Amino acid sequence: MQFAHSFTSSEAVIPAYIQLLTGSSIFVGLSRAMMRIGWAWPQILISNVIEGRERKLPLFVRWGLVRSAVTGGIGVATWFLAGQSPMIVLGVYLSLYAVATSLMGVTNVPWMDVIGKVIPSGDRARVFALRRMVGGILAIGSGLAISYLLSEASGLVFPRGYAVLFVLNGIVTAIAITIFGLIREPIENRARAREPMRSYLASGFRLLKEDLDYRRLFILRYIWAASMMGSSFYVPYALSDLHISIVYIGLFVSVTQASSILSNALWAWVGKWGGSRALMICGTYLLGASLAVPLLTPYVPSISISSFDLFGVAALDTRVLFFCLTFVCSGFATSGMFTGRMALVLDLAPEDRRPTYTSFMNTLGVPQGLMPIVGGFLAAWLSYGHVFFIGLCFLPLAILLSHRIQQN
Repeated sequence: MQFAHSFTSSEAVIPAYIQLLTGSSIFVGLSRAMMRIGWAWPQILISNVIEGRERKLPLFVRWGLVRSAVTGGIGVATWFLAGQSPMIVLGVYLSLYAVATSLMGVTNVPWMDVIGKVIPSGDRARVFALRRMVGGILAIGSGLAISYLLSEASGLVFPRGYAVLFVLNGIVTAIAITIFGLIREPIENRARAREPMRSYLASGFRLLKEDLDYRRLFILRYIWAASMMGSSFYVPYALSDLHISIVYIGLFVSVTQASSILSNALWAWVGKWGGSRALMICGTYLLGASLAVPLLTPYVPSISISSFDLFGVAALDTRVLFFCLTFVCSGFATSGMFTGRMALVLDLAPEDRRPTYTSFMNTLGVPQGLMPIVGGFLAAWLSYGHVFFIGLCFLPLAILLSHRIQQN
């Protein structure tokens, strides 16, 4: 699945695509917001439907395959719309992308429940980290494919290189879902009866009131979202402000995946011995570093140091190398924060309430999805640099809160 997502990376590939298609930071932020909102909004509805079912895996497989078809459909539509008005291409993309991201939300709840059934509590942080590490190993080669497909050497006229990337995402996603469907899902006898929606919502809100650590984690996610509102604009900033060539997008994706591999080798060990809380604390510090690097890059001397024909350019610039640290720190931070968060949610949840704990954490976080749009307006009004600086200002509060969450 991580291999599939790397072809249309929400941090590198899609922002570059939208920036080149529209030239608008607002549309870049909107696309990122759609990912977050689409993934989050269906989860409360789905959790109430499936919480009383003994088996959740069939729903994951069924709707996951539909999602892979929609993602591939984005690529097919983009290919045939090449040469049309950018607004037509954008409209078709946003419409299909909204469906695909919503289906991600539908499948996330049963996926998390199956993980909670299969993996013992003390092993979840380590398994999540190992999962991301192996996924990163599979995905690191996608950077070379991305660089080739987006370069002149491929012979593909914009946006057909991106169309191929969406089709590859759809194909690999279908393979990943089919493999996950081979899991033998345990049957638990603690399933709850389905509640009326009103009483179900009330019970979910009570979790935030009664479970202190669950509430702290919920608040921490909002602070993280405010800090990360500039993460969608790393690549647009590199293209427009630093004048870095588009062929380096593949390098940035490869660096991100390599960082995921290295970080998760570390996080697997930290998760085993330090627990979920340690992962979130370390990730929060590294998030700050990922925001600081873009602000420092203009002060790095621009020196051409070596031949680097692998990525279709004659030389590699010191600023490009330094800017790669953004993706190194971001890769480490994302893996640490989200691996720790997913493991902690499952650890906090009683066996018969895992879908509720998962879905309320995510669906009530829908407003977080607006932060990239806010970042887009701020970038258009001020600059990308100001967005990164504002994100840094939220970090002290995030660090304080991550330390206050109790160890699990």
